[in-house]
Amino acid sequence: MPRARSIAAAPARKARKPDAGLDSSLFIASVAKCFQVLEALNSAGRAVALTELAALAQLDRSAVQRVTHTLHALGYLRQHPLTRAFTLSGRMLEFGHTVLATDRLREKASPYLEALNRKTGETVNLTEMEGPEIVYVVRFPSLHAVSVDLHVGSRLPVYCSAAGRAILSRLDEAEAMAMLGGMKRTSMTKRTVTDLQGLRAALARARELGYALNDQEAFVGDISIAAALSNRAGEPVGAINIAVPSPRWQLAEVLRRLVPQLLKTAREINRELADL
Repeated sequence: MPRARSIAAAPARKARKPDAGLDSSLFIASVAKCFQVLEALNSAGRAVALTELAALAQLDRSAVQRVTHTLHALGYLRQHPLTRAFTLSGRMLEFGHTVLATDRLREKASPYLEALNRKTGETVNLTEMEGPEIVYVVRFPSLHAVSVDLHVGSRLPVYCSAAGRAILSRLDEAEAMAMLGGMKRTSMTKRTVTDLQGLRAALARARELGYALNDQEAFVGDISIAAALSNRAGEPVGAINIAVPSPRWQLAEVLRRLVPQLLKTAREINRELADL
């Protein structure tokens, strides 16, 4: 069935400068500049000429010229022969493939997620937490006409995503709240909870119920439920979630029909994680 226009697009990731805390003598500024350029190209999602790329990467033109020349010479960038604009090369795919191929959580969880996707007919994801964000490492999309346009490698803030809250709910409360307090929290929609008191309550509910809920806090029209996955030490290593569009689903139906299947799948996967 052809996929219809998505109800929401993934937020663009801005090129970022190195964190202020990375002031160790071991920090290599030239390497950081290289990744600023790569992130700027990745965020742009199109061919970008040198001057614009310098602006996107928030670096001076001469620095970007040296970085792009080096990356192009090594085969990690392509440059159009006429426009001289740069794009990422296919060689970058090798890194993503290796990340996915060596992820044991992804390997163990995928068969169960695929089965859950077939049973529900809705989008099912596996996410892992990296700093203040969750990253999608497995995605089985819905066959229905409307779904949020995300892909493997997409990222969302932990504070406003069901998966992020599910993972945080398995941490020590003080640790989780310290993490939330130390990150920038901006509203993604009119429903986004950003205050620490509200987030503390959301984590408490997730801890009590065994799953976290996101009702249009990350995207308008998107309802998401998530359950954390844990290793043999009881530490959260990721989360699975089911995402559905509100035009087709009422919240009460999500809780009645999908939550039991989500929790059952999480239990099945957790049994497979005894050796992690």
